[in-house]
Amino acid sequence: MHRPRRGITIGSMRALRYHAYGPPEVLGIEETPEPSPAAHQVKVRVQADALNPLDWKIRAGDLRYLPLFRQPPRGMGTDFAGEVVGIGDGPTMRRIGERVFGSLSAFGREGALADYIVVPDDRVLPIPHELDIAQAACLPVAGGTALQALTDESHVLQGQWVLITGAAGGVGHFAVQIAKSFRAYVVAVCSAGNAEFVRTLGADEVVDYAREDFTRRADRFDVIFDAACASTFAASRRLLEETGVYINTSGNAAALVDTVAFALFARFTSHQRAVPFALRNDSTMWRRLLEFVRERGLRAHVERSIALEDVAAAQRSMETGHGRGKIVVRLGSG
Repeated sequence: MHRPRRGITIGSMRALRYHAYGPPEVLGIEETPEPSPAAHQVKVRVQADALNPLDWKIRAGDLRYLPLFRQPPRGMGTDFAGEVVGIGDGPTMRRIGERVFGSLSAFGREGALADYIVVPDDRVLPIPHELDIAQAACLPVAGGTALQALTDESHVLQGQWVLITGAAGGVGHFAVQIAKSFRAYVVAVCSAGNAEFVRTLGADEVVDYAREDFTRRADRFDVIFDAACASTFAASRRLLEETGVYINTSGNAAALVDTVAFALFARFTSHQRAVPFALRNDSTMWRRLLEFVRERGLRAHVERSIALEDVAAAQRSMETGHGRGKIVVRLGSG
């Protein structure tokens, strides 16, 4: 166990912040004091951040009415990877110079898109030597959502039929890989331009959503994972097997309310299930993701790497819903 060592504020740093909800233009890079770790915290020099739709939805104000949610001014970003450069008081397994990754709570004001962050020491894990910094940063929210949906919520098994919307996106491209690792038959819904990409991930069939309404298919599915919030339980249930599961990532308030309502409806009217999703974004989930990386070859597709100055433009493109894999923000020497 590493001997505790208190971090020291050295000077100023860059942080991406906003002072009011709104479009990407509300984002600005500010000079702020470097943080110092309190007891049971570590200070991380951030080298890579992975962007998630969650980030821009928070910035737009979509989550403003949630209990305990902190209002602007706020930092931006949740998922990060970097190097431990300071340790607060108290016992810890972390050490100076260790490569770590993790994810900040979406409820707090501090964001991961900064040169340095402080975080509870149980909110980071060591990065295995075989995993690069960008791959680690991509795992927590997107990878965790896909893993929880397909293992904990739907218990995908070999031979089952699984339909995944948004299959080329951050969550969806992890979901295709995870479902195929269980030898499920995967039908992936995405744009025509991403069809070949999702086939390389293992999809057995690809549905171009611009040309075909997947809810009109004659097939029956054990799991419909609506990663893109492209449908509803009501519209999709005719495709489900008698004990099938519909999972919506609750990407907006309307989707959450709709799925909660239909979850109650399905419980009393059939053996089908509708699952309103809430991610368990913690170190237990991240350890499981590392197991999938090591044992099943799970890997993030990094569409591109950008600078801190390019985040607003990247979020603008993400809002169109036509992304492929993950966008990674590089900071410092990462």
